[in-house]
Amino acid sequence: MSEAAGADGRAIEFVCRACLASGYLGGINKLTSCLQCGSPRIVAHEELFSLTIAHLDCDAFYASVEKRDNPDLHDKPVIVGGGSRGVVAAACYIARQYGIRSAMPSWQAKRACPELIIIKPRMAHYSAVGSAVREAMSSLTPLVEPLSIDEAFLDLSGTNQLHRKCPAEALAALQQTILKDVGITVSVGLAANKSLAKIASDQDKPDGFYVIGAQEAPAWLADKPVNILFGMGKTSTARLAAENIQTCGQLLAAPEYLLKQHLGRDAGRITALARGEDRRPVTPHRAAKSISSETTFSHDISDKDELIAIADTLILTVSRRLKQKDLYGGRITLKLKQTDHRILTRSAPLSPPTDKAHRILDEVITLLSGEVGPRKFYRLLGVGVDALQPAGGAGLLDLMDEGAQKQDSLEQALDQLYDKHGDAAIISGRRFAQGYVKPTKK
Repeated sequence: MSEAAGADGRAIEFVCRACLASGYLGGINKLTSCLQCGSPRIVAHEELFSLTIAHLDCDAFYASVEKRDNPDLHDKPVIVGGGSRGVVAAACYIARQYGIRSAMPSWQAKRACPELIIIKPRMAHYSAVGSAVREAMSSLTPLVEPLSIDEAFLDLSGTNQLHRKCPAEALAALQQTILKDVGITVSVGLAANKSLAKIASDQDKPDGFYVIGAQEAPAWLADKPVNILFGMGKTSTARLAAENIQTCGQLLAAPEYLLKQHLGRDAGRITALARGEDRRPVTPHRAAKSISSETTFSHDISDKDELIAIADTLILTVSRRLKQKDLYGGRITLKLKQTDHRILTRSAPLSPPTDKAHRILDEVITLLSGEVGPRKFYRLLGVGVDALQPAGGAGLLDLMDEGAQKQDSLEQALDQLYDKHGDAAIISGRRFAQGYVKPTKK
């Protein structure tokens, strides 16, 4: 719940999240309960009715879905994740009281809470629930920008005209609708821009509604740690901390040359965010249906190793496109054109969904193994992924075992080298042996 003190005699705007009453109250410095129904679920702020950018985040999403589906888990500590060698993908709020957090090894979580219940992830099911939440958001505005399977930005600037409600009223009703129809709680951040809205939604969880006004933003941010700002990772935060720059206020007071030294081209953007400024619009993603790459050979090929090397090259392209678009693929399709021009396709699910080249390659090798032989020649090979979803929802599930974690870390390091030095910076052994050096772009 957001509570904001107003200047003497200045109207406070409020919405009750229980009975949905709303209005203005003059001469009140703070409102802590609804004057109509008495509920403490009140949102009150001087700028409440003028703010239009929201961030909506499902609370402990995977774990909340599991508790919804099994009421016996309601009062129990629950995580969704791997077994003894896996990691925590999501922890319910009861489990978090034991210090359990996302990405923690499962054995460590179990040691912290012996009564912990570990549930194997059901990504397809979570994706369906996330789609239902997304539909509810889209009923308010077409300007919905997904960030992952369970969170999104909303631009509600047209809500008054479309729904005869201000954004705050519409969001309070939306929380009730999602709880009733989907069965999970969501937290809302309402502000003047995306950066502040994202920060706001983290302040009051679970089932929260927090407001950061445009006028109060610089003062509100002043004593907050710099890592609250979008784009401030561990490395940048540590560099600034070494210069005794730990809060947004200290960042704004720092010399420009020092910020450029440690933040590079991001210095201006980060500084603006520290002032509460963010000009990025809410941009709905036009969902791509698939991402693929294919190549036609100069001569017919039957050799398995050569076909795998070609597939490896194409997969690198597909994987990088997924990463650039912040998408995961849920299904892989192998396409082969025979010498008589007949096309053969084979598909398999990617579980969990991924953008990792090494995971896609493993599936393609399996699909290809059944289609090679001394009398099977091909003139074209293509690799495509579909069943796309926003990246982030399954990210932690890519670390379900130690071996996968090491491979994912290696691929991340390789991606950095490709970005810095080009596609030929590192060549896999199979591609080098077959002479396929650069990714095929098509």
